[in-house]
Amino acid sequence: MKLKTLKKDEQAAESQEEEVDVKKLLKIKGKKKKRLYGKRIDSKTQKGRYIKSKLPTDSSGDIAIDATLRAAALGSHGKINVKSEDLRHKIRKHGAKASIVMVVDISGSMFSDRKANRLKGILNTVIEDAHRHQDRISVIGFKGQEAEIIIPTTRRAISFREQVDNIQVGGTTPLAAGMKKGFEILKKEKSKSEFVPILIILSDGMPNIGLDEGPLKDALKIAEEIKEKEIHTLVINFEQSVRHGHEVNMELALAAGGRYYDLEELKNPGMVMARILDNERGNI
Repeated sequence: MKLKTLKKDEQAAESQEEEVDVKKLLKIKGKKKKRLYGKRIDSKTQKGRYIKSKLPTDSSGDIAIDATLRAAALGSHGKINVKSEDLRHKIRKHGAKASIVMVVDISGSMFSDRKANRLKGILNTVIEDAHRHQDRISVIGFKGQEAEIIIPTTRRAISFREQVDNIQVGGTTPLAAGMKKGFEILKKEKSKSEFVPILIILSDGMPNIGLDEGPLKDALKIAEEIKEKEIHTLVINFEQSVRHGHEVNMELALAAGGRYYDLEELKNPGMVMARILDNERGNI
């Protein structure tokens, strides 16, 4: 089954935003982290504010013309001749942005119009919010025996909206496989020292396919690795489920040193996701 697009009258009814205190939805707060989002960091590209210059490390850098001419002038008598040793490159800085990976349950447990639409509402809200804040985002779906990349890491995720509409749900629930793939992406993003990694897990907490030791053991093991790498993690419970599912999701959040939001009582959980992300940006 595909994620169904709401009809216009349904969209109008669903678009009425609920008055919700986001902080009351936060059930597990996790460990407080050093503030990184928005902090001025060195840019790895030619974007950002030019702060100062440096000696080049390769030939592909962003040339600082003013600093290069000053260096050339120091060694010239009269006419300025720029030599290779005079070249200077720009150091640029910009506010740190987030790299968000959404790990999403698209297994058979999502096989109903209501669940699929709640999931789609959350996905679309996060995609739009990331675009508005110029954050990077990728979406990983897990079902059957493995995880798949639905949207690759990008700052232009809104151009991939069709992929969200075409998500096919069904099969078993390999939560650990989804977490592992999301973790691998964020480890690479963190190594660039340019983005604040955020992992968002959307699951009913009922894994039934593992990688090595069992469905839950494997997921908790990956959660512990996520905690070691200090990757900011959100576990979102957006659908009413059995008690065991709640407990598993909370256990995952604790193992990852992350935060747990319970949205199951909301008519339209997607409507509060932008406010949740704003709350999180103030905590990372």
